[in-house]
Amino acid sequence: MSPHIRLDPGAVQQLPEVLVPARRVFVVHGRRSFREGAAAAAVGRIDADVRCFAGVRPNPDVEQVREAVALAREFSPDAVVGIGGGSAMDVAKCVAVLVGCTGDPAEYLSEPGSIPDSRTTTLTQVPTITGSGSELTSFATIYVGHHKHSLDHPSARADHVLIDPDLAATVPVPTAAASALDALAQAVESAWAVAATAESRDTAIRALETLLPPLDVATGRGDFADPGLRAELARGAALAGAAINTSRTTAAHALSYALTARHGIAHGAAVGLHLRWLIGHNAAATDADTRHPEGADALRGLIGSLQQICLHGTGVPLEELIDRLLRMHGLAGYCMPRRDWQEDLAGSRASNNPRLLSPDDVLTHTSRGPARTVMAGATRS
Repeated sequence: MSPHIRLDPGAVQQLPEVLVPARRVFVVHGRRSFREGAAAAAVGRIDADVRCFAGVRPNPDVEQVREAVALAREFSPDAVVGIGGGSAMDVAKCVAVLVGCTGDPAEYLSEPGSIPDSRTTTLTQVPTITGSGSELTSFATIYVGHHKHSLDHPSARADHVLIDPDLAATVPVPTAAASALDALAQAVESAWAVAATAESRDTAIRALETLLPPLDVATGRGDFADPGLRAELARGAALAGAAINTSRTTAAHALSYALTARHGIAHGAAVGLHLRWLIGHNAAATDADTRHPEGADALRGLIGSLQQICLHGTGVPLEELIDRLLRMHGLAGYCMPRRDWQEDLAGSRASNNPRLLSPDDVLTHTSRGPARTVMAGATRS
C-alpha cells in the first residue's frame, strides 16, 4: 500500500490530526532538527500519551535499534512517528516493524522472512531534511560494526508522510548539500538500475528534472535559503525516494557505506564521490559487460539522456553538478582512501548496477584525480 503524502509548507502542523485515533504514540526523532523546527511544537499538540526516543545518532547501529525497540515494546504504542533525517526515520521503521515481534532486532536483519506481514502500529514519517528518501521506502539502513545491513520488508513503508519544506530551513549548508547529493544519486541510480521498471524509471527521470533547477540555483548562490527552492527540492527528493523503493539503488550506494562507517564521510557525500566516476564507467558499457536488461546501446543512450537533462536544467553535465555540491559540503578535491572493495561489491546493490564492476575497476577510478566528464553522446542544448 502506498503512503498518504502531504507535501506543503506547514504540513507538520497536521501531525496531531493524522494520528487520530491513536492513544499511545512513540516518537523517534533526531537532535538539532527536532528542537529547532516546528516539529517539537506539533508533537506537543498530540492528543495522546506520547513517549519519545530522542537524539538518534547518524548512521544508527543495531545497539541503538535494540534500545529503541525495547522502549517501544515496554510502551506498547498504537502509532509510531519518525521525525528527522534518514537515520531517525530508519530507526522509526525498525520500531514500527519490530515492536510486535519478540526476537532480538539483529535476528530480523538476517532473517526478514520471519517478520509478520502486518504491523501492530501505524507509521508516520516526517522528514526534517530533504534528500534521504527514507520517508517513502520500505527499507532501513542499520550498521553492525562497520558493516551495513538492511531491514527490508514491505511493512516498513509508512502509512502517512508529512513533507514540510520549512523544516529544512535551519539545516546547515554542508549537511543540506550532502542530502541533495543523495537525492540526485537516487534519481540517477534508479534510472539506470537493473531492477528498474518502466514506471520507476519514468519517476526517476521526473525526479531528476525536478531536482536540477533548484540545485543549479543553490550551487550558484551557495545556500538553500529560498523557501521555494526548498519546496522544489523536497518534491524532487520525494519522487526519487518513490523510484528507489521499486528499483533500489546501485553501486554508488553500495560503495558509499565503507566511506561513511570507516572514514566518517556523510552518507550523501560518500554516494556522490562514487556516483561521479560511475557515470563514465557505466557509459562505457559493452555487450560483454552490461547487466542492463535492454543492452549496452540502451544503457549508453539512457546515460546520454540523463546528461542532456542535466545540461538543460543546469547548463553543466552531471559530474560538474556533483563537484559543485561536494564543494558546498566541503569535500572538494577529496582523495579516496585505498582499500579492497571486494566486500562492498558482494551485495545486491552492487549487482543492481547496469555494468559489471570489479574491485580493480573501483581502484582504477578512485586512485587518480577527478574522473573526466563523459557525455555519452549528449550535446549542450
